[in-house]
Amino acid sequence: MRLDLRAFTSKVARRAFLLFVTCALIPVSALAIFAFQQVTTQLQDQSQARLQQASKAVAMSLYKRLSALEAALRARAAARGAAGDEVLDEELPRPFTGLVLVTPDGRSVPLLGRVPDPPALTAEAREHLAAGKTVLSTQHAATGPARFLLSRALDRERPDQGILRGEVNAAYLWAFDDEPTLPPATTLIVLDPSGRPLFSSLRASTPALAPVSEGARRGTAGRFGWSDGANDYLAGYWTLFLQPRFLTSKWTVVLSQSKADVFAPIADFKRTFILVILMSVWLVLLLSVRQIRKSLTPLEKLQEGTRRIAMGDFDSRVEVASRDEFEELAASFNRMASQLGRQFNALAMRGEISVALNRNRTLDEILQECAEVLVRHLRLGMACVFTLGGDDTVLELRASAGPSRLPDDAPRKIAVGESEIGLIAEERRPHATNALGDDPRLRDPEWARQEGLVAFVGHPLVVEDRLVGVLAAYATQPLDVVDLSGVASAAGEIAQCIERKRVGEALHGSEAQVRQLQKIEAVGRLAGGIAHDFNNLLTVITGYSHLALQGMAADDPRREGIEIIATTAEHAGLLTRQLLAFSRKQVLAPAVLDLNDLVPAMTDMLQRLIGEDVELVFSPWPDLDRVKVDLGQLEQVIVNLVVNARDAMPDGGRITIETANVELGEHFARQHSGVSPGPHVMLAVSDTGTGMDAETQSHMFEPFFTTKEPGKGTGLGLATVYGIVRQSGGSIWVYSEPGAGSTFKIYFPRVEGEPEKVKVPTEPPARGSETVLVVEDENEVRTLVQGILADYGYTVLGAGRSAEALRLVERHAGPIHLLVTDMVMPEMSGSSLAERLLPLRPEMAVLYMSGYTDHAVVSHGRLDRGTPYIQKPFTPDALARKVRAVLDAEAAPELVG
Repeated sequence: MRLDLRAFTSKVARRAFLLFVTCALIPVSALAIFAFQQVTTQLQDQSQARLQQASKAVAMSLYKRLSALEAALRARAAARGAAGDEVLDEELPRPFTGLVLVTPDGRSVPLLGRVPDPPALTAEAREHLAAGKTVLSTQHAATGPARFLLSRALDRERPDQGILRGEVNAAYLWAFDDEPTLPPATTLIVLDPSGRPLFSSLRASTPALAPVSEGARRGTAGRFGWSDGANDYLAGYWTLFLQPRFLTSKWTVVLSQSKADVFAPIADFKRTFILVILMSVWLVLLLSVRQIRKSLTPLEKLQEGTRRIAMGDFDSRVEVASRDEFEELAASFNRMASQLGRQFNALAMRGEISVALNRNRTLDEILQECAEVLVRHLRLGMACVFTLGGDDTVLELRASAGPSRLPDDAPRKIAVGESEIGLIAEERRPHATNALGDDPRLRDPEWARQEGLVAFVGHPLVVEDRLVGVLAAYATQPLDVVDLSGVASAAGEIAQCIERKRVGEALHGSEAQVRQLQKIEAVGRLAGGIAHDFNNLLTVITGYSHLALQGMAADDPRREGIEIIATTAEHAGLLTRQLLAFSRKQVLAPAVLDLNDLVPAMTDMLQRLIGEDVELVFSPWPDLDRVKVDLGQLEQVIVNLVVNARDAMPDGGRITIETANVELGEHFARQHSGVSPGPHVMLAVSDTGTGMDAETQSHMFEPFFTTKEPGKGTGLGLATVYGIVRQSGGSIWVYSEPGAGSTFKIYFPRVEGEPEKVKVPTEPPARGSETVLVVEDENEVRTLVQGILADYGYTVLGAGRSAEALRLVERHAGPIHLLVTDMVMPEMSGSSLAERLLPLRPEMAVLYMSGYTDHAVVSHGRLDRGTPYIQKPFTPDALARKVRAVLDAEAAPELVG
């Protein structure tokens, strides 16, 4: 038959030929190998069976020889007993190489031959001898064969007469060369119970016989194979039990035969096997040509399909019905085309996501479009995007898409560490499963079964090791590598988008804060401009109204009107202080405080403010850290927030005040402008009221902004809170939704130290007799101050200008104990005046008063340490107490000295 060599011009044809040749050789080779293995196995089993039977025969022969040796020794013992104590000098029988008599006193008396250094007999051996039995002792040599000694009592009836001990002739014991039961070329190895060789016909060291010892430990009889490193052996063994008769443990007789000797008869089979292979190759060569030609048609179809795929036609398919490997190859080709189409689709998905992420829309709109793109391209049941909240502990659902829907009671907020979503955020590593129903992380398996969801993949959204959210995808069919890769790629881009949006929001918030600060500065300048004159007027009104009240009887009909004047003046002063607090120009006197002590002290007053239909709850943090703020201003903050919460609950509700130690991280600080990371103390006021929408929250801290009806509020409550908190070095943030109530959280930096006790005066002001110089450019205020101090017993000097005050001090002969001066005057400020007068009167103390805060007494809104100061407007009692306190403080060092 001719070969058509044109079929071999194609590489595929040549490979197919090799494939056919190989396929033909495999069954023939397998058959030959199987037959060869069968013959080998049977021959091996038969050989090992013969070896095992032969080992039994050798063991029995050994036992007979030991019995014969025992009989010979018994005969010698009997002969020795008959002959008395005379020494036997005839030659030993062939089984023994030496014989000694061990006397009762331990001496060894040679009888025949020589027994060098016989091993000592144990107590157990002596008992065995006393019973009239024989003892077989074994002594291993460091080099050379082991020694064997038989011992027997000289007289069984009188075992104390001595012991006859003979050393066994090894040549007699191991002479098995002519044993007819041994297979040819067989080696004999006898092992003791520890596996050490007692005899070996192999010239091998004890370590080389370790495999023999290991194989012979598997039972009392058996077969095994072993190797000495150079040759492989088959072995059979039989165990000879000698304990009852000879008081020695078992001997294991092992017979081995080289595998080369065993398998010599089947060596010719290998040559036959090679001949069969060559004939098979020639037959396949003849038959393969036609099959190769038949196979070229499917290859051409595959080539055409590849060309269409290269042109972008991913829907192209190859139809081959050859019922062979080419049909499977065509099926694989079609699957590859499908995968390429899916990967191309994934690239298109990434492109759509990139476009969506770069559109100028809100974050929620962008995330929603991304979720829809994922569902459409990856055939998902549902895709969800969660973002991390501001406190880094809660994930909020921002977008979801897909034919499946979340249960109605599914929470939109998930705590970090809870359910499959929260665990991904906590662990910060992806999680995927194609057995969603069996996933212990799944929060609601019943919902997954109802929606037909079987697979899940979730990715943490991380930017520079910062978690910003979680992307979760649920599918109604198993997810493959392409799906997982698409979700992972989308997660990275979505994380970057969320971070960019947050940076933009932070920048927008900074701009809004700048605008807010500009408003604050504008109001502050307005407040500062009017504060001085307005507070001077209020000082006069307040002072004279209180003086008038002090001089009236309780039933005076004019008293009610004067009280209304005083109250109205106090309200006007409060309004001025609120403006100053909002603009952060209020004078503060910070002290170390424990909020857990402050809030309970205000509970009764707060409960009266909010009424009985509102429940007030205080939740303190154990071992709360300390803060340093102005006590009065902090009380004002709590009152304003509680009143604001009450107004948000017209039908009653619950207000919760809580404290806590918190550690503000870098992530929180980046999201909240003006916040410094580190340990803080939190004061939170929460209500169950109507809540606020985003528009209201954007204006809530602006001055005069209010959602209340006209006449129901000034719009300065929250603005005052904001100003006090910021001026005190803290920060305030609100968390609110319409219908869900509001929570105002204030964070003050933690400080060290013990809380300072604030003393509230209860006694009337003390009187005095010192000389006081009052310098005030407003005549009405100066007249009022002089009158108040004169009523309290002081000698009062008055001056309306700085120059007048200088002349008065120079001319006054007596001491001047205190200078009470306004800070802002036409010619010279109060501080400058004090600097001029103190060299003339070094003993004189100074008390500053002003209704304007932008002066040298105030440094960044705080009093310089040790600078006495009284804020206008003030009452007569307040002025008298302050003057007395300054004078007493000045006199204290002199008393100590």
